[in-house]
Amino acid sequence: MGTVISSDRVRSTLHRDVAAIDTTVNSGAITSGDAVYLTPGDGAASLLGGASLTAAILAEVAKFLGVAIDTYPIPYGDGITETVTAPGVAIYKEGEFAFATTASDSLAPGTPVTIGNGAQTVTVAPVPAAPTCALSTTAAASVNGLANAQHSVALAWVTALGSTAAGPATNGATTLTTGTDPSISVTVPTFPAWALACEIYVDGMLAEVATAAGAVVVSGYSTALKPAPTSNALAIGVVAQDQTSVGGSVGGTITGAAGQKVVVKIAPKA
Repeated sequence: MGTVISSDRVRSTLHRDVAAIDTTVNSGAITSGDAVYLTPGDGAASLLGGASLTAAILAEVAKFLGVAIDTYPIPYGDGITETVTAPGVAIYKEGEFAFATTASDSLAPGTPVTIGNGAQTVTVAPVPAAPTCALSTTAAASVNGLANAQHSVALAWVTALGSTAAGPATNGATTLTTGTDPSISVTVPTFPAWALACEIYVDGMLAEVATAAGAVVVSGYSTALKPAPTSNALAIGVVAQDQTSVGGSVGGTITGAAGQKVVVKIAPKA
C-alpha cells in the first residue's frame, strides 16, 4: 500500500493513540503510513479510497483517525508474518506526513486534500467549478434583493459531512441594471454521486440552495446570512508550507505525478 514511514515521511507529530484493529475489513491488513479510520465495528482499518470519491468513501473519511505507525500483520525478513491476539495499531493523530500524489493535481500550501486512490495517496478535496451565469428578467426579491451592480457567483457542494469550500467565482454576465435584468440565472452543474445539494453564493453570501442540476434564478440573498465556507468538510488535512523533504520548496506548489510526494498536515475527524 505504500512505503513505510521513515525520517523523511514524518516531520513532526503532536499526538498519538492506539486503536483496536477491525480484522473484518481487508483482513485487518494495515501498512505503516496508511491513513486509517474508525470502522462501524469500533476498530481501525486502512482508508483504501478509490479512483473517484463515493458516498462509501466519504463515510470512512468522516471517521478518519490519523496515520498508522505500525504494520499489521507484523512482517519478518523471511516473508513470514506474525499475528497477535487482540491486535492493535498505534496511530499518529496529528502531524505532517508525506503522501503520494494524484496525477496533475496542483497542491499549493493550504490546499485541502482528501483520500485518493489508496491509503497513502491524497487528492485535492473537490469543489464545484465556477458556474455559468446569465442575466434574468425575473423580478428582484423584495427582501435582501440584489443591488444594480456587478456581482460574483460561486457554488459549494452540500454533503453528508457538511459543505465543501466554495469553488471559484464567476463575474460573467452578472452586472444587473434597473428594471431590465434584476436577477441572475445560475446554471447548477450535474451533482457528484456524493453531493446532496448545491449552495449558491453571491458576493460571498448564501443566496439559494439547489437540490438538482439546472438553471436557478437568484434575485436576492438568503435571510440566513450565511457566508461562503472556506474550509472543506471532505478534507483529511491541508498541504503544508514546507515541501523541501519531498523535493519541493517552502511555500511552493507541488504538481501531482507518479513518484511525487506531498507533505500534508493531517486533521483527524474521529
